[in-house]
Amino acid sequence: MKETTTSPRLLLAQRVAAILILLGIWWLVIASGAVPSMLPGVSQILAAIGKAFVSAAFWGALGKTLLAALSGWAIAAVVGVVAGLVIGSINFLDRSTSILVDFGRSFPVLALMPVVIMLLGSNARMEIVVVALSCLWPVLVQTVYGARRQEAAVSDTVAVFRIPPLLRFRRVLLPSALPFIATGVRISASVALLIAVGVEVISQAPGIGRQITLMQQEQRWDMAFAYLFFTGMVGWAMAAVLQRFENRLLIWKRQEND
Repeated sequence: MKETTTSPRLLLAQRVAAILILLGIWWLVIASGAVPSMLPGVSQILAAIGKAFVSAAFWGALGKTLLAALSGWAIAAVVGVVAGLVIGSINFLDRSTSILVDFGRSFPVLALMPVVIMLLGSNARMEIVVVALSCLWPVLVQTVYGARRQEAAVSDTVAVFRIPPLLRFRRVLLPSALPFIATGVRISASVALLIAVGVEVISQAPGIGRQITLMQQEQRWDMAFAYLFFTGMVGWAMAAVLQRFENRLLIWKRQEND
């Protein structure tokens, strides 16, 4: 059966309509007085977005947040992929580290912030470490799952023909794990930005999070929402770029599923 697809124009129209409906609901709630007066209206937030866009302080803070988020994410991606491929491809390591992996991905990394701040101080290096620790687990877990996922026929063929380890890694292990690795890397990218902003809010390290806190302290709620808006837009842009890259990288996977 042939699946029906939505045209790009119709999809864009639906998304714009959803945004307009949400803004309309926001305007009605503000106009009704059902929320505290400090909550800014749509027009105030739009004006604040324009002010933030031309503000040097905003772009400087955004640059610091992105630098910390991307640095921690890159470290976590490299370490998580390498460790995940090793653990997932060796049964002994997979069995012996399963408890540690399950514990690590369930542990609230932000709870370690006081210790990390005591060791490194409230600076960019501390932020990168916390982001890397938070982003490590999605990449590691997905890579381990991908390394485990090998069809029995393929494994038997590798064993029968005694394929060398390097060739097995390039032709069997890595292709089977790539879809899972891509998913883990994409998820961790969103986590990186959220954790970076959260760390800045808690520790007051330079960045968007600190600017949001300062705007709240000054009761400039419209600017605080503007900074949140731009943070969400950056996160959406990162996810969109990674999704497109994933689609190009794994085009062979989509062709197999068609």
